[in-house]
Amino acid sequence: MGFAGSATKNCNWCTTMVVTGQMEGGRGVNMDSGGRGISTTMLLTELDRFLNLALTTSDKRSHGGRRDAISEGEEQTTAETALFLLRNLPPARPAALAFLAHTLSRQVSSHMRGYSAGDNSRSTEIVDEGLSGQLEGLLGDLLESTPGVWGPLVSQWAVEQLGRWSVEWANTVVGRGDATLEEVVAGWLSCSPARTLASLTVVCVAHDPDTAVAALLDASAASGPALDWLVAHVGCSFPATVISRVLALGLRSFASCHGRPPEHQLASVNKILSHLADRHLPDIRRSLHAILLRTFNGASDPETKASVPFLLCLAVTSRSRAVLAALTSGLDTLLMPGDRLAALANQVGWWVPKYFTTHAQLQEMVVHLVLDTGGSAAPSLLHLLLQGAAPTPKLPVAVASAVNNILQGVVGEICMVTYMRRNAGSSRIHIPFLVGLRGGGLDGSDVGMAVGGKAISPVAGLVEETLASPGSQAVIGHLKQLITLVVVQQGPATATTTLGHLLHCRTQDGTVGLQEILSAVITALMIYHVFQHTPDSPLSTAIAGALQPQTGSSTILTSLISLETMLCRGRKERLHIHPSLTEAILTNIPLLAELINNLALGTAAVQVLCQLPLKRPIPVGHTLGLSHAIIFYFFSSLHESNVTKKICNIGRCQRVLSQLAHSSLALNLIIRLLVEGVFRPECAHLFGAQEKAQIDLKEVPGEMLIKANRQFNSWVKVPQSHTSIFHMGIIGNGRTAPHHQQNIPLSSDIVRLHTQLLLNTLSICCASQANGEGASTVALLLVELISPDIMFNGFPWPEEYIKFTFERDLAIKKTFEDYPIAWSLLEFVATHRAALSYCSVLVRALTAALTAYWNTCPLSTAKQAPEALHATRYLLEVMVTAQFLPGPLGVLPQMVDALAPFELVCILQDVWLYMRDHTPSPDRWLELPSGHHQRTSEPPMGPCYTERIKRIIQSNVATLGHLMSFMVNAEQ
Repeated sequence: MGFAGSATKNCNWCTTMVVTGQMEGGRGVNMDSGGRGISTTMLLTELDRFLNLALTTSDKRSHGGRRDAISEGEEQTTAETALFLLRNLPPARPAALAFLAHTLSRQVSSHMRGYSAGDNSRSTEIVDEGLSGQLEGLLGDLLESTPGVWGPLVSQWAVEQLGRWSVEWANTVVGRGDATLEEVVAGWLSCSPARTLASLTVVCVAHDPDTAVAALLDASAASGPALDWLVAHVGCSFPATVISRVLALGLRSFASCHGRPPEHQLASVNKILSHLADRHLPDIRRSLHAILLRTFNGASDPETKASVPFLLCLAVTSRSRAVLAALTSGLDTLLMPGDRLAALANQVGWWVPKYFTTHAQLQEMVVHLVLDTGGSAAPSLLHLLLQGAAPTPKLPVAVASAVNNILQGVVGEICMVTYMRRNAGSSRIHIPFLVGLRGGGLDGSDVGMAVGGKAISPVAGLVEETLASPGSQAVIGHLKQLITLVVVQQGPATATTTLGHLLHCRTQDGTVGLQEILSAVITALMIYHVFQHTPDSPLSTAIAGALQPQTGSSTILTSLISLETMLCRGRKERLHIHPSLTEAILTNIPLLAELINNLALGTAAVQVLCQLPLKRPIPVGHTLGLSHAIIFYFFSSLHESNVTKKICNIGRCQRVLSQLAHSSLALNLIIRLLVEGVFRPECAHLFGAQEKAQIDLKEVPGEMLIKANRQFNSWVKVPQSHTSIFHMGIIGNGRTAPHHQQNIPLSSDIVRLHTQLLLNTLSICCASQANGEGASTVALLLVELISPDIMFNGFPWPEEYIKFTFERDLAIKKTFEDYPIAWSLLEFVATHRAALSYCSVLVRALTAALTAYWNTCPLSTAKQAPEALHATRYLLEVMVTAQFLPGPLGVLPQMVDALAPFELVCILQDVWLYMRDHTPSPDRWLELPSGHHQRTSEPPMGPCYTERIKRIIQSNVATLGHLMSFMVNAEQ
């Protein structure tokens, strides 16, 4: 009879007030309802009916004890009367709300019992939803019309009822005690009365946030965790307001406790925040950071001092990765510069006795917080720790020491977990902090991070910033250990990605530190490769990824510089990583060969190649591709205007080519590319070729030498073999039009420099083979390129220079005039003596052509034709150098400047006669132990070869008399 007595008392007082008309201001009939015109008689009638129905209902409930003892019609009539009085009679509102609360409580009880029993009947639900709908419609209209009057009343009443129901049915709403907050919210919203009051609460917060939220939090504090679902539900509509109020209430409760804070209060706050985190994470982050920033505003009240311990305990007890990420992300920018860390350090002495037992407990809590932090917050947190580990003027040494201890604790904990898990047989270990450092998501997925459409690693940025800051040596060890753990624990894919990003790091003064980190990562990859027996080297894969063209020229350049530095350091200091690093780079030679063709990357790529042992056997495809690329770089370097840079680049080419030339296949290819290159239109002017010089080479419009040569990557053309190419006429549409590119004339000094660089390169390459194969290849190539046909190219010299080869001889002479480099190459071959035998056709053609020239020359002295005289002297010097002309004939080059044309004809005819009788075949030379060749001993030279020469000396005794002794001694 408690409810009947209360209702009767309240309604009797209402009757007296209505009959006597003694209403207070603001409590008159029909105020704030909009339903004017209702008479006092109607009000009394409705009030009397409500009292009778309420008493009757109460009696039936007390006697029957069951809901079905009350007819649905009676309950509906009573509820409608209560709603009428609630709207039109202000003094009756408490009684009406009390009745409606009891009615709704019965409906909630019926719903929960039906849910527990598995009753799927909807008859009762229809009645419940009808009353709930009427109540929501009525109170909603009243709140919209006069929120200042109805807001506080409805919000207070609604949250009180929901709090009472939540406590009473806490273990029934979902059916189990370990349900998530989302499941609890869904369970209560499936109940019509609870859903109605929750909606009314949201409306109240919308109209009067301060009053409604205060009532909500008061009810939450009174009901405990059971009402967290309502706070979370309202927070979805007003996240900023609810989140800030929930955190403020939690902080107030935390600060007022003594000793260990109550875990259920932290759990309630965490549940609410976790429920809101999916859609309102930025609001949570702002509210958490606002609490943290309170610490630095100079206030000394207990709540301000307890802010950081509250956030620490909240983060440690949170089961939501999102909430933890909201708290920890951006801490590096929030707490730096160091004066804020110093301010926190000053408060530790107050925290430890009150909220933490010892300093060790506080450090352990921070370590576990770091390990549980994942996603993008992990790099942010590590950045803060690395900044705090290095002492600065604003950061005391004690703080840096404490941060170093935390980093050591993090590394130690990861190592311990790794050791235990590995012994237990587990392979990959999920540590959120390591996952976040590799760029993974909060759930451990490899979502990565992207900037400008390109994947990046958080570690790379940390390395760059750490190495760039002064005094970073103290934290390089921690960073190196953590990156190594990331590589070891997160699998080969993460390892290769991390190494690739580290190679891309741009550092200035921190090169040594970067090399230490790279060495540690490579060591981890080597260990992983050995123990996992993976078919492909992770190190090789990582280097290949770092050298991919799509990563950008500047990024690749940084990677090449890092690789070269590591190779140099590894070779000098004999580091254990050097063999593995070398093998990994050797497998990526095709990528390096492609980079050589890039003007911005060619030098860096060649510098890396200079550090590699290319003498060892490498795949044929790698050899061919690299040879083409280096020759391209060689000729490109000759176009360089800076002489010093030009010489340095050529020196690098020589170093690489000398190693490649240890392979006979590579040597033949290198020599062919070099010799062919000097006759190419785009390069011939570098060696003094005439502007209109032209030679019958395969022309490829719009392509450089390297692109044309790469058509033959799969085989190497060997001179005078089945792979040789001779120019035997016109095929198809004929020769393509030559390129008419205007080249700037070079000075004679530059031309001589280019010639000397070319000859040095050929000499270095030929020296790689001890059998003189290189020089012979050069000789055969000259014949192939300069001689226009393949007939009469043997060793013997005919009885007389053959008349039907006269046109060919003139073409050969014209080639030597247009391409001065041909003389230099012929002289290079002559220094190897026996190799010049393979150029016998060229020597023979030049001799015949010059003899014909001087035979028809109308000039009185040879000096009047300097070009022909120079060619004659050069030819004789070549023949003497190669020992084609032994003994007394060796003085012929000294005589030509003082002779007349007819005398030169006599000398050249005697030379021809000697060459006819002494065929210059390679078997006439013996190889000495030194590697040089010496012509075999022959009988003294007969007078038929020297008679006319002696007469010419006698006729020019004033200038040539000193040479007669050579002729006399030859006959003895």
